[in-house]
Amino acid sequence: MRSTFSCRKLGLLLAAWMAVTALPAKSAELVLQVEPTFPADQIREVYAPLLGYLNRSTGFRFTLRVAPNFNQHWRELRAGGGADVVFEEGHFFDYRHKRSGYLPLARTVENSAFVIAVADPAIAAEGRDGIVGRTVASLGAPNLGHVLVFDSFRNPLAQPEIRAISSKWSDGPDLIFANEVEGTLLPSYMAEENPALTGIWRSRSVPGRVFSASPRLPEADRARIAEALLRLHEDPEAFLILNELRSERFVATEAAAYDGLERLLSTTFGYVPPRQAAAAATPAPAATPAPTGTP
Repeated sequence: MRSTFSCRKLGLLLAAWMAVTALPAKSAELVLQVEPTFPADQIREVYAPLLGYLNRSTGFRFTLRVAPNFNQHWRELRAGGGADVVFEEGHFFDYRHKRSGYLPLARTVENSAFVIAVADPAIAAEGRDGIVGRTVASLGAPNLGHVLVFDSFRNPLAQPEIRAISSKWSDGPDLIFANEVEGTLLPSYMAEENPALTGIWRSRSVPGRVFSASPRLPEADRARIAEALLRLHEDPEAFLILNELRSERFVATEAAAYDGLERLLSTTFGYVPPRQAAAAATPAPAATPAPTGTP
Protein backbone atom coordinates (compact mmCIF):
# COMPACT_ATOMS: atom_id res chain seq x y z
CA MET A 1 0.00 0.00 0.00
CA ARG A 2 2.73 2.44 1.00
CA SER A 3 4.81 1.36 -2.02
CA THR A 4 1.87 1.94 -4.43
CA PHE A 5 1.25 5.44 -3.02
CA SER A 6 4.93 6.35 -3.30
CA CYS A 7 5.08 5.25 -6.93
CA ARG A 8 1.92 7.16 -7.75
CA LYS A 9 3.23 10.28 -6.03
CA LEU A 10 6.57 9.99 -7.80
CA GLY A 11 4.77 9.63 -11.13
CA LEU A 12 2.73 12.79 -10.53
CA LEU A 13 5.83 14.76 -9.58
CA LEU A 14 7.65 13.54 -12.68
CA ALA A 15 4.70 14.49 -14.90
CA ALA A 16 4.55 17.96 -13.35
CA TRP A 17 8.28 18.47 -13.87
CA MET A 18 8.04 17.42 -17.51
CA ALA A 19 5.13 19.81 -18.08
CA VAL A 20 7.08 22.74 -16.61
CA THR A 21 10.23 22.01 -18.60
CA ALA A 22 8.17 21.71 -21.77
CA LEU A 23 7.04 25.36 -21.45
CA PRO A 24 8.94 27.85 -23.62
CA ALA A 25 11.63 29.78 -21.78
CA LYS A 26 10.61 33.26 -20.72
CA SER A 27 12.32 35.96 -22.79
CA ALA A 28 14.91 37.96 -20.91
CA GLU A 29 13.74 41.45 -20.03
CA LEU A 30 16.09 44.30 -20.93
CA VAL A 31 15.82 48.05 -20.42
CA LEU A 32 16.59 50.55 -23.19
CA GLN A 33 17.43 54.03 -21.94
CA VAL A 34 17.19 57.04 -24.28
CA GLU A 35 17.77 60.78 -24.07
CA PRO A 36 14.84 63.00 -23.02
CA THR A 37 14.51 64.75 -26.40
CA PHE A 38 10.70 64.61 -26.29
CA PRO A 39 8.01 64.82 -23.60
CA ALA A 40 7.42 61.46 -21.91
CA ASP A 41 4.25 60.57 -23.81
CA GLN A 42 5.86 61.37 -27.16
CA ILE A 43 8.99 59.40 -26.26
CA ARG A 44 6.86 56.26 -26.04
CA GLU A 45 5.35 56.93 -29.47
CA VAL A 46 8.70 57.63 -31.10
CA TYR A 47 10.43 54.54 -29.75
CA ALA A 48 7.53 52.07 -29.88
CA PRO A 49 8.37 50.86 -33.42
CA LEU A 50 12.02 50.32 -32.48
CA LEU A 51 11.10 48.36 -29.36
CA GLY A 52 8.74 46.19 -31.38
CA TYR A 53 11.49 45.43 -33.88
CA LEU A 54 14.07 44.63 -31.19
CA ASN A 55 11.62 42.37 -29.37
CA ARG A 56 10.86 40.26 -32.41
CA SER A 57 14.38 40.22 -33.86
CA THR A 58 16.39 39.51 -30.71
CA GLY A 59 14.04 37.42 -28.59
CA PHE A 60 14.45 39.83 -25.67
CA ARG A 61 11.65 41.93 -24.20
CA PHE A 62 12.68 45.57 -24.14
CA THR A 63 11.11 48.25 -22.00
CA LEU A 64 11.86 51.96 -22.30
CA ARG A 65 13.41 54.19 -19.67
CA VAL A 66 14.01 57.94 -19.90
CA ALA A 67 14.92 60.60 -17.37
CA PRO A 68 12.51 63.55 -17.04
CA ASN A 69 15.17 65.99 -18.32
CA PHE A 70 18.81 66.22 -19.36
CA ASN A 71 19.95 67.36 -15.93
CA GLN A 72 18.59 64.14 -14.42
CA HIS A 73 20.07 62.08 -17.27
CA TRP A 74 23.48 63.62 -16.48
CA ARG A 75 23.04 63.12 -12.73
CA GLU A 76 22.26 59.43 -13.20
CA LEU A 77 25.22 59.08 -15.56
CA ARG A 78 27.60 60.60 -13.01
CA ALA A 79 26.25 58.26 -10.36
CA GLY A 80 27.12 55.25 -12.52
CA GLY A 81 23.52 54.42 -13.31
CA GLY A 82 22.55 52.93 -16.61
CA ALA A 83 20.20 50.52 -18.30
CA ASP A 84 21.09 47.33 -20.18
CA VAL A 85 21.22 49.25 -23.46
CA VAL A 86 21.49 53.03 -23.92
CA PHE A 87 20.94 55.21 -27.01
CA GLU A 88 22.49 58.65 -26.68
CA GLU A 89 24.81 61.25 -28.17
CA GLY A 90 28.56 60.73 -28.23
CA HIS A 91 29.62 62.97 -25.33
CA PHE A 92 27.44 60.97 -22.95
CA PHE A 93 28.61 57.66 -24.42
CA ASP A 94 32.30 58.56 -24.10
CA TYR A 95 31.76 59.42 -20.44
CA ARG A 96 29.72 56.25 -19.87
CA HIS A 97 32.33 54.10 -21.64
CA LYS A 98 35.24 55.50 -19.65
CA ARG A 99 33.55 55.52 -16.26
CA SER A 100 31.17 52.54 -16.41
CA GLY A 101 32.63 50.35 -19.15
CA TYR A 102 29.70 50.51 -21.57
CA LEU A 103 30.49 49.02 -24.98
CA PRO A 104 29.34 50.35 -28.39
CA LEU A 105 26.88 48.30 -30.45
CA ALA A 106 26.02 50.51 -33.42
CA ARG A 107 25.66 54.18 -34.33
CA THR A 108 23.62 56.29 -36.71
CA VAL A 109 25.27 56.58 -40.11
CA GLU A 110 24.77 60.36 -39.87
CA ASN A 111 27.08 62.51 -37.78
CA SER A 112 25.61 64.93 -35.25
CA ALA A 113 25.80 68.70 -35.69
CA PHE A 114 23.76 71.64 -34.45
CA VAL A 115 22.74 75.03 -35.78
CA ILE A 116 21.63 78.29 -34.20
CA ALA A 117 18.93 79.68 -36.49
CA VAL A 118 17.05 82.97 -36.50
CA ALA A 119 14.10 84.48 -38.33
CA ASP A 120 15.04 88.18 -38.15
CA PRO A 121 16.94 89.20 -41.33
CA ALA A 122 18.78 91.94 -39.42
CA ILE A 123 20.22 89.41 -36.98
CA ALA A 124 21.00 87.00 -39.79
CA ALA A 125 22.94 89.73 -41.61
CA GLU A 126 25.36 89.96 -38.68
CA GLY A 127 26.31 86.31 -39.02
CA ARG A 128 27.75 84.48 -36.03
CA ASP A 129 28.22 87.69 -34.04
CA GLY A 130 24.55 88.45 -34.41
CA ILE A 131 23.57 85.88 -31.81
CA VAL A 132 26.00 87.07 -29.12
CA GLY A 133 24.00 88.30 -26.14
CA ARG A 134 20.70 87.29 -27.72
CA THR A 135 18.24 84.70 -26.41
CA VAL A 136 18.34 81.20 -27.90
CA ALA A 137 15.85 78.43 -27.14
CA SER A 138 17.20 74.97 -26.37
CA LEU A 139 16.52 71.71 -24.64
CA GLY A 140 18.07 71.43 -21.20
CA ALA A 141 21.78 71.19 -20.48
CA PRO A 142 23.96 69.30 -21.04
CA ASN A 143 22.47 68.09 -24.33
CA LEU A 144 25.03 67.83 -27.12
CA GLY A 145 23.96 71.01 -28.90
CA HIS A 146 24.28 73.00 -25.69
CA VAL A 147 27.83 71.88 -24.91
CA LEU A 148 28.91 72.36 -28.53
CA VAL A 149 27.72 75.98 -28.38
CA PHE A 150 29.89 76.71 -25.36
CA ASP A 151 32.79 74.79 -26.86
CA SER A 152 32.65 77.31 -29.72
CA PHE A 153 31.67 80.47 -27.81
CA ARG A 154 34.29 80.26 -25.06
CA ASN A 155 34.44 83.91 -24.10
CA PRO A 156 31.88 84.41 -21.29
CA LEU A 157 31.40 88.01 -22.43
CA ALA A 158 30.63 87.01 -26.02
CA GLN A 159 28.13 84.17 -25.79
CA PRO A 160 24.47 83.72 -26.70
CA GLU A 161 22.00 83.47 -23.85
CA ILE A 162 20.86 79.85 -24.02
CA ARG A 163 17.44 79.28 -22.48
CA ALA A 164 16.38 75.72 -21.67
CA ILE A 165 12.70 76.27 -22.45
CA SER A 166 12.03 73.64 -25.13
CA SER A 167 10.55 70.22 -24.37
CA LYS A 168 11.47 68.98 -27.86
CA TRP A 169 13.64 70.39 -30.62
CA SER A 170 10.68 71.40 -32.76
CA ASP A 171 9.54 73.86 -30.06
CA GLY A 172 12.34 76.26 -31.00
CA PRO A 173 10.88 77.74 -34.21
CA ASP A 174 7.51 78.20 -32.51
CA LEU A 175 9.19 80.12 -29.68
CA ILE A 176 10.89 82.42 -32.21
CA PHE A 177 7.63 83.24 -34.00
CA ALA A 178 5.93 83.79 -30.64
CA ASN A 179 8.62 86.44 -29.95
CA GLU A 180 9.78 84.62 -26.82
CA VAL A 181 13.36 84.18 -28.09
CA GLU A 182 15.50 85.57 -30.90
CA GLY A 183 17.08 82.32 -32.01
CA THR A 184 16.85 78.58 -31.54
CA LEU A 185 19.33 75.73 -31.27
CA LEU A 186 18.39 72.85 -33.57
CA PRO A 187 19.87 69.63 -34.93
CA SER A 188 21.29 70.52 -38.32
CA TYR A 189 18.80 68.36 -40.24
CA MET A 190 15.90 70.19 -38.60
CA ALA A 191 17.31 73.61 -39.37
CA GLU A 192 17.68 72.61 -43.03
CA GLU A 193 14.01 71.61 -43.12
CA ASN A 194 12.76 75.02 -41.97
CA PRO A 195 13.01 77.59 -44.81
CA ALA A 196 11.65 80.38 -42.60
CA LEU A 197 14.84 80.28 -40.50
CA THR A 198 18.42 81.22 -41.34
CA GLY A 199 21.30 79.39 -39.74
CA ILE A 200 23.98 81.80 -38.47
CA TRP A 201 26.18 79.35 -36.54
CA ARG A 202 26.91 75.68 -37.10
CA SER A 203 28.77 73.41 -34.71
CA ARG A 204 31.48 71.01 -35.70
CA SER A 205 30.26 67.53 -36.63
CA VAL A 206 30.85 64.63 -34.25
CA PRO A 207 30.11 60.89 -34.60
CA GLY A 208 26.38 60.21 -34.42
CA ARG A 209 24.12 58.85 -31.71
CA VAL A 210 25.26 55.48 -30.47
CA PHE A 211 23.73 52.38 -28.91
CA SER A 212 25.86 50.96 -26.13
CA ALA A 213 25.46 48.00 -23.79
CA SER A 214 26.25 47.48 -20.16
CA PRO A 215 29.36 45.37 -19.50
CA ARG A 216 27.08 43.21 -17.34
CA LEU A 217 25.30 42.00 -20.46
CA PRO A 218 26.84 38.76 -21.79
CA GLU A 219 28.90 39.09 -24.96
CA ALA A 220 26.55 36.81 -26.91
CA ASP A 221 23.58 39.02 -26.00
CA ARG A 222 25.43 42.17 -27.00
CA ALA A 223 26.28 40.59 -30.36
CA ARG A 224 22.64 39.60 -30.94
CA ILE A 225 21.42 43.15 -30.31
CA ALA A 226 24.16 44.70 -32.43
CA GLU A 227 23.32 42.40 -35.33
CA ALA A 228 19.65 43.35 -35.12
CA LEU A 229 20.51 47.06 -35.22
CA LEU A 230 22.89 46.65 -38.15
CA ARG A 231 20.22 44.76 -40.14
CA LEU A 232 17.35 47.08 -39.22
CA HIS A 233 17.38 48.90 -42.59
CA GLU A 234 16.57 45.56 -44.28
CA ASP A 235 13.37 45.07 -42.26
CA PRO A 236 10.00 45.64 -44.02
CA GLU A 237 9.10 48.20 -41.35
CA ALA A 238 12.49 49.90 -41.45
CA PHE A 239 11.22 53.19 -42.89
CA LEU A 240 8.71 53.70 -40.09
CA ILE A 241 11.29 52.89 -37.41
CA LEU A 242 14.20 54.86 -38.85
CA ASN A 243 12.05 57.84 -39.81
CA GLU A 244 11.04 58.22 -36.16
CA LEU A 245 14.72 58.13 -35.19
CA ARG A 246 15.75 60.51 -38.01
CA SER A 247 18.36 58.17 -39.44
CA GLU A 248 18.81 56.14 -42.61
CA ARG A 249 20.53 53.19 -40.94
CA PHE A 250 22.85 52.06 -38.17
CA VAL A 251 26.46 51.11 -38.78
CA ALA A 252 29.21 49.45 -36.78
CA THR A 253 31.45 51.64 -34.64
CA GLU A 254 34.17 51.56 -32.01
CA ALA A 255 34.63 53.45 -28.77
CA ALA A 256 37.78 55.07 -30.17
CA ALA A 257 35.65 57.09 -32.60
CA TYR A 258 34.18 58.95 -29.60
CA ASP A 259 37.38 59.34 -27.61
CA GLY A 260 37.65 62.82 -26.11
CA LEU A 261 34.02 63.88 -26.59
CA GLU A 262 33.35 63.64 -22.87
CA ARG A 263 35.50 66.75 -22.46
CA LEU A 264 32.62 68.72 -23.97
CA LEU A 265 31.05 68.20 -20.54
CA SER A 266 33.94 69.93 -18.77
CA THR A 267 31.96 73.17 -18.34
CA THR A 268 29.02 71.25 -16.89
CA PHE A 269 28.45 71.09 -13.15
CA GLY A 270 29.68 67.83 -11.65
CA TYR A 271 32.18 66.94 -14.36
CA VAL A 272 35.44 65.38 -13.12
CA PRO A 273 38.33 64.75 -15.56
CA PRO A 274 39.13 61.05 -16.19
CA ARG A 275 42.44 61.01 -14.32
CA GLN A 276 40.96 62.62 -11.23
CA ALA A 277 38.01 60.23 -11.35
CA ALA A 278 40.35 57.22 -11.64
CA ALA A 279 42.48 58.49 -8.77
CA ALA A 280 39.44 58.98 -6.57
CA ALA A 281 38.24 55.45 -7.34
CA THR A 282 41.61 53.86 -6.49
CA PRO A 283 41.94 53.04 -2.78
CA ALA A 284 45.02 54.45 -1.11
CA PRO A 285 47.65 51.84 -0.14
CA ALA A 286 47.52 50.72 3.45
CA ALA A 287 50.09 52.42 5.63
CA THR A 288 52.90 50.21 6.96
CA PRO A 289 52.61 50.01 10.75
CA ALA A 290 55.51 51.52 12.62
CA PRO A 291 57.71 49.00 14.50
CA THR A 292 57.10 48.79 18.21
CA GLY A 293 59.39 47.81 21.05
CA THR A 294 63.17 47.47 20.94
CA PRO A 295 65.27 44.90 19.11
